[in-house]
Amino acid sequence: MCGIFCTIYQADSEGSEQWNICKDLIAARGPDYLADKHVSLSCEWQGYFAGSVLWMQGPSIMTQPSLDRNGNLLLWNGDLFSGCLAKDDICDTSTVLDEFQSTTDIIPVLRKIEGPYSLIYYQKSSSILYFGRDIIGRHSLLLKVDNETNSLTLTSVASKIMKGIVEVPAIGIFAMNLNSSRINLACYPWREPDLRFTDVIEALETNLNVDINIRETILDTHSSLANLHLHPDPKDVEYLENISCTNDFNKTLQYLLENREVSERVKRLTELLHQSVKVRVKKKPNYCKDCIKVVLDGGSVTCSHSKIGILFSGGLDSAILTAIVDKHIPEDESIDLINVAFEKSVSNQNVSHASGEKESVTQKYDVPDRKTGRQTYNELLRISPNRKWNFVQCDITQAELQSYRASRVCDLLHPLCTILDESLGCAMWFASRAKGLLYPIDETYESPCRILLLGIGADELFGGYMRHRTILRHKGWDALVQELSIELARISERNLGRDDRVVSDHGKQSRLPYLDENLVRYVQHLKPWERCYPTEKMPTGLGDKLLLRLLACSIGFQNTANFPKRAFQFGSRIANSKENANDISNRL
Repeated sequence: MCGIFCTIYQADSEGSEQWNICKDLIAARGPDYLADKHVSLSCEWQGYFAGSVLWMQGPSIMTQPSLDRNGNLLLWNGDLFSGCLAKDDICDTSTVLDEFQSTTDIIPVLRKIEGPYSLIYYQKSSSILYFGRDIIGRHSLLLKVDNETNSLTLTSVASKIMKGIVEVPAIGIFAMNLNSSRINLACYPWREPDLRFTDVIEALETNLNVDINIRETILDTHSSLANLHLHPDPKDVEYLENISCTNDFNKTLQYLLENREVSERVKRLTELLHQSVKVRVKKKPNYCKDCIKVVLDGGSVTCSHSKIGILFSGGLDSAILTAIVDKHIPEDESIDLINVAFEKSVSNQNVSHASGEKESVTQKYDVPDRKTGRQTYNELLRISPNRKWNFVQCDITQAELQSYRASRVCDLLHPLCTILDESLGCAMWFASRAKGLLYPIDETYESPCRILLLGIGADELFGGYMRHRTILRHKGWDALVQELSIELARISERNLGRDDRVVSDHGKQSRLPYLDENLVRYVQHLKPWERCYPTEKMPTGLGDKLLLRLLACSIGFQNTANFPKRAFQFGSRIANSKENANDISNRL
C-alpha cells in the first residue's frame, strides 16, 4: 500500500502548495518510506511527484516515485494478486514499470493487470500522463483541476480545505496530453460505454469544467446485464421450493447441501475464496508493524506477532473469511479479530462498587456487533481450538469519537460528506486503529497487524440487503439481477475509495477477498437464484446470501450461518437511525 501524489502545473507556477496540504496524510499511508521528485515534463509543464511506501512486496523495499532508464515515471499503489503478471518475491511496482517501458501502447499492459490498484504513469516519449483506478475501484485516487492556475492534482487522500476535488471514477484509465498548453483529459473506458458511463463522464466534465474525449475500450468484456434471467423455470428452483417449512435454518442448509448442483457451487466458491484469501495473507513481508521497523533499520528479528487482522462483527461475511484465513497461516501465529463498539447511554448508572462499575461499562458497549462477535468467536474456538484468536474489543467513547472525527476522519472522508459516509468512515477508522481490550481477559492490546481483511462486496455479490428482497417481490428476478450488477458497478464510489483512505491512515492495508476478479467473475455468471433466494419461502437469515450461508454451514458454522444482515453503522451503534443517511453531515 502506498500514498501517491502528483501535481502538473505551468512552468512559471508554484507546484508544492497542494503537496504541503496532503503531505502528512500521504505519509501516514506509507510509513516505511517517503520521497518526492520535481520533473520538467515539457517547455510548458512541470511535474511534482511524491510517494509514501508501506512495504508489502519483494525481498526489500522499493522506493517511489519510480523512474526507468527512459525517463518514464510510475507511482503505483496496488497489488498483482492474480493474472499473468503476478509473481512471487518481486515487487509489483518493478513488474508494472518494466511492462510499461516495453511498449509505447500501455493499453495491452492494462489488460494484463489483475488486482486492486490506483496508478499515475508519465510516459516520456509521448508526453502523456496516465492515471486511474482498477476496474472495481478498490483503491482511492482523487483529482482536482484548477482552471485558473491551469494545474491538475492527483492524490490518494486530501484535506477538506482542498475545494473542488473529486474521486476519480473507476470507469476507465484517464490521460492528459502534455503537448497541449491547457488542461485536457481523455478516458479509455474499461468496458463498452453504457448509460451509466455517460452519466458519470458528464458529471465529471461539469465538476472539473473540462471536456473529456472518449478513446478505445480497454477490455473486451460484455456487460453482465446482457443475458438477463427473466424468471426461473419451475424445475430450476424445485429444490428450493420443496423445502418443508421449519424454523431450523441449519437443518434446511444441511438439506440443500445434499443437492449435487448446490454442493458443486459451494465447492467451487469455497475454492475461489481460498485462493483469494491465500494470496492476500501470503503476499507480505513476514513481520508485524513493530518488527518491520527493526528490519528496515538493518536489524534482524523473528516475528511471532499477529500480522493479519480481520474486521470482525461476527457476521456471516467476516466469519467465513476468518475460518479460511485459519487454513493459510502457521498454526503458532495469532490472528486478530477486531470488533468495534461505540458508547451508548445507560440508565441507572449510579453504582459505586467495582462489579457494578464493570457491569455499567459492559452495558455501554453491549451493542449488536459485540454480541454476535462473541458468539462467533466461541464458534471459532470450537472449529479451530488450536489457534490463538485475539478478540480485540475496541470501545469508543463519545468524546473520543467527536475529537478524532473533527481532527482526522473529516479529511480522510473528503470529498464524501454524507451522514452515511461519516458513520461508516468513523467506525472503519476506529476499527482499523485496532486498539482496545482483549476478551475475555480485559488486557490492553493494540494490534500490530499490517494487513486488515474486510468482508466488503459480499452483500453486493450475494444479495444481502433488505432492498433485494423488496425488489424481487415487486419487480421480479430481472430487476434483481440488474440491481446486483449496478450495485457492484457503483461500489467504488459508494464504499471503496472512502474505506481505503480511512484504513490506510493507520499504516495498514485493507484487502478485500470477496472482490477478487476471479471470484467476482464466477459469481456474476451464476443465475441470481443460485446466489440468493430472498422470497417468502426463505426468510431473512436464510434466503439472503443463501450461497454464502451454505458455504458457512459446510465449514462448520451453525449459529453464524443464520445471522441476518446488519449494517455496520447500526451493529456498532455509531449511527442514529432517525437521521437520513444521505443528508450532508454538519459534523464534518
